Amino acid sequence: MTGSKVRKLVLTLATTGVATVLAFGINFFVTPLVTEKLGASAYGFITLANTFVGYAMIVMTALSSYATRFIAVEYHKGNQEKASCYFSTLIVTGLILSALLFAVLALVAINIGSLMDVPENLLPDVIYLMLLVFVNFFVTMAGTFFSCAAYIKNKLDVYGIIQSISYVAESVILIAMYSTMPPMAWYYGAAILVAGIVVALGNVWIYRRYVPEIEIKVSLFSFGDLKTLLVNGVWNSVNALGNTLNSGLDLVIANLFLNAVCMGQIAISKTFSGVFSRLFQLISQAFQPMFLESYSQGNKKKLLEELNLSMKLSSYISNVLFAGFLALCPAFYRLWIPGQDLGVLYVLTMLTIFCSAAEGPVNPLYYVYTLTTKNRLPCFVTLVGGLINAVGKVILLTYTDFGLYAVPLTTAVIMGVINLVFNPMYIAHCLGERLTSFYPSLLRIAASLGCMCALFGIVSSIVPNETWPSFALSALICAFMGVFIHFAVALNGSERIAALRRLKRKAGSSR
Repeated sequence: MTGSKVRKLVLTLATTGVATVLAFGINFFVTPLVTEKLGASAYGFITLANTFVGYAMIVMTALSSYATRFIAVEYHKGNQEKASCYFSTLIVTGLILSALLFAVLALVAINIGSLMDVPENLLPDVIYLMLLVFVNFFVTMAGTFFSCAAYIKNKLDVYGIIQSISYVAESVILIAMYSTMPPMAWYYGAAILVAGIVVALGNVWIYRRYVPEIEIKVSLFSFGDLKTLLVNGVWNSVNALGNTLNSGLDLVIANLFLNAVCMGQIAISKTFSGVFSRLFQLISQAFQPMFLESYSQGNKKKLLEELNLSMKLSSYISNVLFAGFLALCPAFYRLWIPGQDLGVLYVLTMLTIFCSAAEGPVNPLYYVYTLTTKNRLPCFVTLVGGLINAVGKVILLTYTDFGLYAVPLTTAVIMGVINLVFNPMYIAHCLGERLTSFYPSLLRIAASLGCMCALFGIVSSIVPNETWPSFALSALICAFMGVFIHFAVALNGSERIAALRRLKRKAGSSR
């Protein structure tokens, strides 16, 4: 990887990383405030509203998931007219489809009291919350269609800055409303709507600034191009449906089979898995323009190098976070939400985070399915796994004493098998490599995780974690140790030598 690409990658990771930290900060602020003032069930409905948006995204995925791929490939080939046809088709169809989905979601919000177990005192608040979240869905989708410009020109660093601005705006709205008015759940909906408007306007600006030559005209709409997008994208919708069956029904099942409080507890435990997924996507997105360019140029060796590097970076995050939560989560919950059932939340959180630990190393590899358009089998596997998962949850909740633990338990088992067995092997097959090509890296990553779990446990037993400063000290020690553990264990000899040489060059150039 050239020096300019390394600098671009670091800049992209830095800007999008700031955005992710801000997103975590918002969750850190909102969760204890809502659970303390309104109860765990109110927080559960905040997460549930976003879950319903996820259901709508299953439909949108069929249209949008391959749009950037086709637009970028045509653009890099110099065929701007064809890129404009794909882009115009995406915009026209996307706006119509997202408007129809918003109408359906609005009906769900208005009738939520008859569909779900909603405490009577929360009903008006929940309705307003969901309507605002669903309006944000429409705004976000309209802006997302323009985000392909950031991938085409590898301007994800600019996109990261816009995301950061949106999170700052969201934070300002939340702080202003919660500090000056009686606490309500719908404030969250108002804040994310403002943030969504910022991102949508930013995406339009990126498009107009960097790829104005890609035109938007209704006359360029093509049913043939729409068919191309849908034929390829429908399998990603199937995959999204499978993911929904795997974990997206957790809150609905908990609400219908248990109660609103259990739904809220599961929502709290899933807060951090959502943040982890954003971190994995951060690294994956930073590499995707490089993956796309290498694949378009037919440079397979370079693509494999970039894939392995992305695995190592993503797995550092998943390893540190899993080992850190295993050692420090009880202390964190005592300080963060002391009024909740901390023992139940700890078990739920670790079951949920196990999925993140299994996903982290392979998440950047998922883009190979998009590059090679070989996504039918993985989508089918995810769908079948999701069906087994959903049925398994219902059976365990109905006929066993697992209680609410049954909800994340089935997901941990099934997604662990899919991510650690099926995906690495089939991705290697898609690239024409040996089925075991990625397992040397995965074994090193697993060894790094084991070392981190052991050493982080020692740190948590030595450093008292009774206050936020002492907890922060433990977390910093673990993160710092994690860098050296991962460098020594996860990287092979040539990778360590290359990294050290690059650091030496950087140190020399800074003098």
